[in-house]
Amino acid sequence: MPLADLNDTERYVVCSRAAVEGPFFTEWEFHTLFGVTRAEVKGFVNSWPNVDESDETMILAINNSLNNLLGYPLGREEEDWPKFISVSREEVGRIFLKWKGQRVRNYFDGLM
Repeated sequence: MPLADLNDTERYVVCSRAAVEGPFFTEWEFHTLFGVTRAEVKGFVNSWPNVDESDETMILAINNSLNNLLGYPLGREEEDWPKFISVSREEVGRIFLKWKGQRVRNYFDGLM
């Protein structure tokens, strides 16, 4: 789905700042989980909203940020979620499905 089809709040969530700046993903596992480096995702976040939607790195950043925020971090999400993400887990899930344009049944189904 084109980012233009998302509202301002949805686009902000998709921007992935929480994945880069939050405590959810350690440096040593970031590239493994995301398929791109933290620096690449940070570059995308820093250029937001002027991004190239056809860029594979940006697509991986969006997809894997949302998917990993929803399905991967264990133990810290309850405490840290509201500090870095302004909407509920359910709302992030809804935005992920809207952006992806297809049903995601579980964490592994959402990976790219």
